Amino acid sequence: MILSVTCRKCEHLGQFMASDVIHFVSPGRAIEALPFRCGECGAKDCAIKASEYDRDRKPKIVVWRPMRLR
Repeated sequence: MILSVTCRKCEHLGQFMASDVIHFVSPGRAIEALPFRCGECGAKDCAIKASEYDRDRKPKIVVWRPMRLR
């Protein structure tokens, strides 16, 4: 599953593997409540859309890996 996260302020798009995101948030958390911040403008107001992808026909997209910074 791929999470497409779009900033509502500047419309920057980032895509993440749901399996990567689950390591940073509670599995029971609603998709709309995931804490994303825009990498371009810093806004926290993001629209999140989940979609499945076929492993045999992987889409040609850039997938970001989330990481925790100290």
